[in-house]
Amino acid sequence: MGGSGSTTRRVVVEDAGDDVVKISEAVVRRLKGIPDRDNAGSDVPPPIPSPTSRPDQRLYSQEINQEVEDFYVQKLKELQERNAALQKQTNDQFAKAVKEVEEKFVNYTASPVCQDLQTKVLQCYQDNANEVLNCSAIVNAFSTCVDRARMAVTRHLVDAELDYSDHHERFPLKYTSRPPPLPECRQ
Repeated sequence: MGGSGSTTRRVVVEDAGDDVVKISEAVVRRLKGIPDRDNAGSDVPPPIPSPTSRPDQRLYSQEINQEVEDFYVQKLKELQERNAALQKQTNDQFAKAVKEVEEKFVNYTASPVCQDLQTKVLQCYQDNANEVLNCSAIVNAFSTCVDRARMAVTRHLVDAELDYSDHHERFPLKYTSRPPPLPECRQ
């Protein structure tokens, strides 16, 4: 059920007769709780032995604790390096996205529209501070002018994005040409 693959361990048993069984050094080391030399490069930390009261076991336990600590310090460094690389990649992607958005939207400059009517509306509001309904005709004219300017800009942007070269062949219309643009409002 573990996440790591199993490893094959060799147990050599030699029967020399007379009730004597010979076993390999690796088996002896495992029985004593000493790690195999074969597992030195694996990603699995060395096992933590159970506490005993023998002095040689305490020294061994301290060695194992140092090995485990070194193992986890190394893993922590690797994770920090991987995190730094991912952070750099994310920052680069973000900077690229910001640059694309700026190229699309920030450089757009709009020219002022209906300035003469805007000036007249402001002047009317200043002159008729207590009777603002007297300015309704100028405000309506200003609103109409702004709406027409907005429509003209929208139509211009749509025309610039669409290619009308084969449009008339695929979708014939009643009109042979585009209607003339709306005149700008002046009062």
